[in-house]
Formats: sequence, C-alpha cells, structure tokens
Amino acid sequence: MKLHNCPRFYLKSSFAFLLLFSISISSFSQASTITVWKDGVIGAIWNDSTKTVAYGKKDANGYYKIYLSDSLGGGETPLTYSGWDPNRHQWAEEWYPSGDYLFCYVEKTAYVPETGHTRVPDDAIPGYGAYTDIWLVKRDGSQAWQLTNFANNYDNGVIHGAISRDGLKFAWSQRVLAPQLFDLNLAAGSYEMKVADFSLTPTPTLSSIQSFKPGGLEAANELESISNDHTYLTFYSSFESKNLFATPAYSLNMITGAISQLTTESFTQCPTFNPNNTKLVYMTGQDCNIFPGEIQGADWWMMNPNGSNKLRISRMNVTNDPQSVNHYRLAGSLSFTSDSTFFGGVMTNPLGLTGYTAKVRILSTIGADQDPEFYVFPNPSTDLISVQLFNIKEEEEIQVFNSQGKKMLSKMVSEVSFMDVSTYPNGIYIISLKRKPKICIKFVKQ
Repeated sequence: MKLHNCPRFYLKSSFAFLLLFSISISSFSQASTITVWKDGVIGAIWNDSTKTVAYGKKDANGYYKIYLSDSLGGGETPLTYSGWDPNRHQWAEEWYPSGDYLFCYVEKTAYVPETGHTRVPDDAIPGYGAYTDIWLVKRDGSQAWQLTNFANNYDNGVIHGAISRDGLKFAWSQRVLAPQLFDLNLAAGSYEMKVADFSLTPTPTLSSIQSFKPGGLEAANELESISNDHTYLTFYSSFESKNLFATPAYSLNMITGAISQLTTESFTQCPTFNPNNTKLVYMTGQDCNIFPGEIQGADWWMMNPNGSNKLRISRMNVTNDPQSVNHYRLAGSLSFTSDSTFFGGVMTNPLGLTGYTAKVRILSTIGADQDPEFYVFPNPSTDLISVQLFNIKEEEEIQVFNSQGKKMLSKMVSEVSFMDVSTYPNGIYIISLKRKPKICIKFVKQ
C-alpha cells in the first residue's frame, strides 16, 4: 500500500451521486475484535503446519500440564511424556516449525534442600522461573529430550522463549538470581537472555549459546520474539528504569549488541513480531483506566519494528467500552495465526495464571510506507475497510475516488472510521484527505 502524489483527474469535482454509507455499530469503533477462545487456559501457541494449538492449564492437583486442540478448541488431548513426574509443572513454549516437536519447560523432579529457602510448587509455576529446564518433546509424547540442566536451586530456571521461523535459533530468558522482594528492579529476579543454534540431528541439541545482559546489570530481562533475518531480538527490561512496573520494550541487534528503546509507555511487555515482520504487537498499561479497588491492567498495542506509529488495538481497560467488563484485565503473550489475527492470554487476576485465551482480529494496521497522518486497512479488501487518522484535533473529511476520477464517497471521520466497499466494482481506488489532496493512499477492491 503505497502513497502517491495524486494525478489531477482523481481530484476533479464531481456532481455524481455520493455513496454515503456509515457504520455506526459500537463494536466497529474498535481497532480489533476480541472473543473468548477458551476459558481457563493460558499460553496458547499456534502451529500453522498442523493447524494445532498447544496451551497450558491446571490438572486436578494444581499442576500445569500441556494440552493440544484444533483451531476451534475442539479435540483437546493432553501431551505428556512418560519420563516426566506427573506431580510437576509442564509448559508449552514454542512449536518447532513442522509441528512435529514442541519446546517446553518442565519442572525438575528432585526437591533439593536449600539454605534460606523452602521449595514449594508455586516457585516453578510457568512465568515464575525457578527449578525448570528446557525440553523438546514429540507431539505424540513418545519421546523427549532434556536440552538444559540448570542448577537445581531457587536462583535458576527459565521463564520465556522464542524460536526463529526456520527453527534454527532458539532463545530464552534464564534466571540467574532469585527475586529480591524489596527491590523494584529485581522483584521478579534477574535474568540473562540466551540465544542458541538448534539442531534436530543426530540428537536435538542447543549449541553456540550467546548471552546478553543489557548494560551488564542485574535486571529483569524477558525476551519475546526473533526477527525473520535472525538479527533482532525483542524484549522488555528494567535495566534502565530499575522498576519492574515501568519496563520499556527494546530491540537487540544480536550481531552488534546494539540496543534500541521502542517504547516509553508505562509497563510494556511481550513485543512480538507478526509473521511477515512488518509490525510488533505488545502489551502496555498506557491509557488504561484503573477500576475501583483494583490495580492497573494492560491492553495490546501495535507499532512498527522501529517503535514508530503506535496504535492501540484493544480497549479492555477502558471504562464502559464494548470490549471492557469494567474490571482488571491484563493482556499477555500472544501467538499469531496470520498477520492480522492472534491468540492472546488475558489475565483476570494479578496473581498466578488465572484467566483465558482470546482470539483477536486486528481491524486496523500501520505501515512505514504510509503517510503519518492516516492509513487504510485491509488492503486489498473485499468488503470493509478502516481508515485510521493520526495526530488530529478535530474531524477530517476524507474522499474516495475511482480510477476515472469519480468521487465515490465523502465523509467526516475521527480517528478510526469504517466504510463498506462491498458494492464497489473491483479495481483501484484512491483515498485522500480533503485538506491535503496531494497526499493519498491507493487501495484495491477485489
């Protein structure tokens, strides 16, 4: 979708009948649709090769276990391995691209006595990080391989990982220091980021491990996503803010070690590349209402990989919004099924892993090749398009022209507006702002 200087014939005045069609349904004022995909499950990850979702939920004894289902949540089956202790946590982290194997985190079996700490099952809850190792398991549970063997103590474990799209790189955040309860920087512990080459043959192995510790400081560092070219790693960190509740998102050039800050918003986490690497979706507490008696939640936002053109795509923490239930909601990690759709975890309680998995469809998007004042999505389109305006203080008039210069529509819009183009003949159309007619966006109706 490129910007063009509009030829004059697109801008000729026309006495043709204006097609005026506005959609005023409240849900269409959103930049996304959100539906509950499966209640009580967290950490859903999608594999496109097998059209399978892996996720975690508690068993009858309170331990998290791995389950598989189809894209609609049906055909649920447990995934386990006979060598794993059933009374330990097991967690699905990333699919190998073929879908034949799953990277997972498994709690260590042995409870080793420690000085100054009494080990309890909660220490190894997924996301808490202690006493866990990285494993690879076949999707039928017939075979599994332990890929790491971290020290069996409260200082060590793993919390999050990412895989490259070709399956040749696996990365994770490795705990190296237990939580320091009275230190906002280290309230969840200190973590180093690790990136390794991965090979399936002759035996699944992680090798050539690189370590990254931003600023050389003890801090919370949780990585989230690897770029398609194996150059960039996205993560959040407290190494500059020194505050776990005010963490910016960053990108790390794994070749040069250079770090770029992507956000300044409050409490930002989970910056995740979409499949074609043109966008990052992340969660933040920016502009989230705090409901009476509750703490700050977080919504999903989207930006370009360089941190530009930020767009809010969910409004779960906006009072009386159609996407809100007027209670705390924390948007969490996500897994894309396409460039415009993802599974995302939603926490309903600030403690533990209580919540559900949502299916989110993005109705608006951004692009580096578009005018910073507005953009159009999807493009091409068959029925509905959204027009997003940036940096406006009042309504703008937009105009739509066909390839013969005929004005198809003129409409006053504010921020996000939706238009039905289903009745338009297939072809190329131009959208422009009336006050800036030389800057316009071409979109295709098909």
